Amino acid sequence: MYGLAQGGGPIMRLLWEDLGNWHSALKKKARFFVRDRYEWDPQNCHDVNAGIARKLPERGDFLKDGVDEEGHTNNLAHPALSGLIIEFFYTGSNAMANIFPEVFQLEVPHPAVALAATVIKVALDEVVAEGKEVTFKRNVYANVYADILGLMAKCDTAAVHHSKMKACRVQWAKIGSNETFQTVGKHWDSLGLCWGSLYQYSQLGTLLGVAGDLGQQSRMVQAGQVGQMEG
Repeated sequence: MYGLAQGGGPIMRLLWEDLGNWHSALKKKARFFVRDRYEWDPQNCHDVNAGIARKLPERGDFLKDGVDEEGHTNNLAHPALSGLIIEFFYTGSNAMANIFPEVFQLEVPHPAVALAATVIKVALDEVVAEGKEVTFKRNVYANVYADILGLMAKCDTAAVHHSKMKACRVQWAKIGSNETFQTVGKHWDSLGLCWGSLYQYSQLGTLLGVAGDLGQQSRMVQAGQVGQMEG
């Protein structure tokens, strides 16, 4: 599968192939962040919420967090994504970051981001399905996972978006490694990153080679599954 052989490594391959042992816990956490971090109908009308859940993936909006001070889209930076990554991969004595610190300590690996984004898509699909459980099957969601890895690779071809994504992954790892989250949803002020400061931080030579921008939007292989990235 794309990504697992290209930077995923044995740890992420184990996670992806052994869904039965961990997908329930990841889905449960994803449901919380989907409920908490997206805007839903105040009256909790299912038809309205289902429409919102269907629309979010169309342009990849479920993974975006507005724009920075320079007008660049904050791709793969939604608070639901960052919250799920920190909660699942970094929180608790049995978290992957504590078991494999050499992989997770400095920055969140690309495949971990893709896995978290994929399971958020699963949770959104459950909203569409009237709250009925949607099985996280490899043969159903493998293309979504691969497409998200592809979008991350596309971002890495543009210096601005490479630096922004790198800074996010470094910041998430720093928060996850340095803080113990006692309850889910705690410290949202620190998770809601200030993109102005983060953008300046990402310009440091340690994270960025040359300036640039993502000139064209990247289309997903599966139209309507995940959407597209923006510049």
